[in-house]
Amino acid sequence: MIDKYEIKNDDNEEILILYLSLDYEFAIKDIFKKDKNIGEYIKEYIIKNNIAFKGKVVSLVIGGIFVGNIIINNEIKANPKVLKDERVISLVSNEIVKNINDLSLFNQIPKPKIEEKKIEEKSKKESTVKKQEKVVKKSNNVVSNTKKNTEEKKKTTEEKDNNIYISLNKNGKVIKIELEEYLIGVVGAEMPAAFHIEALKAQAIISRTYALKANSKGKTLMANESNQSYKTNSELKSLWGNNYDTYYNKIKSAVTSTKGKYLAYNGNYIEAVFHSTSNGKTESSVNVWGNSYPYLVSVASPYDNLNSSFSKSVKLSFSDLFKKLGFEVNNETSFNILSKTSGDRVKNIAIDNHNYTGVELRNLLGLRSADFTLEIEEDGVIFTTKGYGHGVGLSQYGANGYAKNGYNYEKILKHYYKGVTIKSR
Repeated sequence: MIDKYEIKNDDNEEILILYLSLDYEFAIKDIFKKDKNIGEYIKEYIIKNNIAFKGKVVSLVIGGIFVGNIIINNEIKANPKVLKDERVISLVSNEIVKNINDLSLFNQIPKPKIEEKKIEEKSKKESTVKKQEKVVKKSNNVVSNTKKNTEEKKKTTEEKDNNIYISLNKNGKVIKIELEEYLIGVVGAEMPAAFHIEALKAQAIISRTYALKANSKGKTLMANESNQSYKTNSELKSLWGNNYDTYYNKIKSAVTSTKGKYLAYNGNYIEAVFHSTSNGKTESSVNVWGNSYPYLVSVASPYDNLNSSFSKSVKLSFSDLFKKLGFEVNNETSFNILSKTSGDRVKNIAIDNHNYTGVELRNLLGLRSADFTLEIEEDGVIFTTKGYGHGVGLSQYGANGYAKNGYNYEKILKHYYKGVTIKSR
């Protein structure tokens, strides 16, 4: 059973390709039932379907596999009896030119009848057959190339997607998002887009490292500051307004130009922590979380005071302090800073007989950083902080300052994370 056909043109010679049913055994039986030779069947098929085919080569394909060519005489002659043209189709040869890979497919095909040829046309016929053999060879190449291209296309389609996809919880809904696309939303949310491009590149690599480490553990990331903040394109449009196109392209450039790059220490993903603004020094991780990492130590960060909100003061009433601390505080309460960290932040503080680390008190009171001083007034306490955030790892405002002073992203990262290497996926 012929499912469909198509005509291909090779060096200005037409080739008719007939596609037989995948169940070729029944298809062949159907074609040759009633003792029809293959030439007659093809003739009927061409005429019935009004196929505008003028060539001489017919290729048979079963289930996508080329099985043989047939050479035909295909002419149109005027029929004076009915005053219209009539196709004259017959076989040139008594054999099907078979595919050498499968010689068994046509074992049951009856040999077609041969048209009688005059002896005086023998020389002309031999010349024609040679030309037709050339056409057959070209036809085999066309079908072979078609098959090869189809297989290559299928292989490409079936290739494993090498992209990494992040599980992201956005407003309670978990979605899968491609890593580099995710990073555009993260860098846009985490760092001011007006920052220097080298600072943005550094942020992209830190955020990629954070995401890759979480992904390696099968972790679903939150789209807020509990992990890394993430904004959709519509949220970035609201954030940037008329500057959306400029800022989006800038952020995208920072991400794509560092594609696949991440930070490693001894071959492993680092703890890729960062903060907004240092107090002039970053903090050692052991002073914040109790865990010591050789690459998360205190380093100078001299450009942070360029941030307009570098230093902030906030007044907490005694009633606010009571709610936050759970005991009464008044203007006679004793506040004693007992020690400082290597990053010049409060390490230990005593409030009357209650002892806290600087990090604990910062969290309880909601202060911007653990570098604070205080002043007791009649109705409350004024806390003045320097910097913003836990202070560990890269300082974003510090990185921007370094970038403006000639540091590229690699130099920035290796300043804030000691002994790390920048690797590529």
